[in-house]
Amino acid sequence: MTSSSATALQPPKLDSFAHVSLACRDIAEGKKFYVDLLGGKLRVDQPTFCSIILAGADVGIGSEGATFNKPDSEYPHIAFYCGPEAMAGMKEHLAAHGIPSSNYWTRQGVETLMFFRDPSGNVIELFCRSGFPGADKLPKGPPRGHGTAVDIEKLSYDTWKTPG
Repeated sequence: MTSSSATALQPPKLDSFAHVSLACRDIAEGKKFYVDLLGGKLRVDQPTFCSIILAGADVGIGSEGATFNKPDSEYPHIAFYCGPEAMAGMKEHLAAHGIPSSNYWTRQGVETLMFFRDPSGNVIELFCRSGFPGADKLPKGPPRGHGTAVDIEKLSYDTWKTPG
C-alpha cells in the first residue's frame, strides 16, 4: 500500500458489484416474495439472512440489525431493467397477489418506470428503456419520481396473497 499524495487523489479501482442487502421483517415471507413471486433463485438460506439471485443481481435480505424505510421514502431502492411485456406482466402479477404498484411514468417520453414495494417496505423500480406503448403520453416526472409522478406512500401494504 502506498500513501503518496498522487495515489490519494485517485480512488482504487473496484473489481465488480457484489450484492445489495435489504432489511426484511420476516425471512420466510421475504423468500416467498423474492423467490416464489419474483422468480429469483435462492443462493444462501440462513435463519436471519438469505441471498437470492434475481435478474443476475445478488439480493440479500436480513432481519438482524435492520432499518426499515418510512412509507414516504423512495430512497434507497433497487431497480431492474425489463422489456415492455415484462413490465405490463409484472404489474398484473403483482395485482393478482394483492401488491400495489405505482402508475407508469416517464422522464423523457421514451422510457417507462414503475415502483412497487416488497413486504418489508423496500422500494423496487422497474425500468423499461423503450418500446412501452404510449410512453410518450405517460405522466412526466423529474429524475426522481416520488412526489410528482408517483404517490410512493400508496405502495405500502401489510398483507398479500403469497404464491402457493
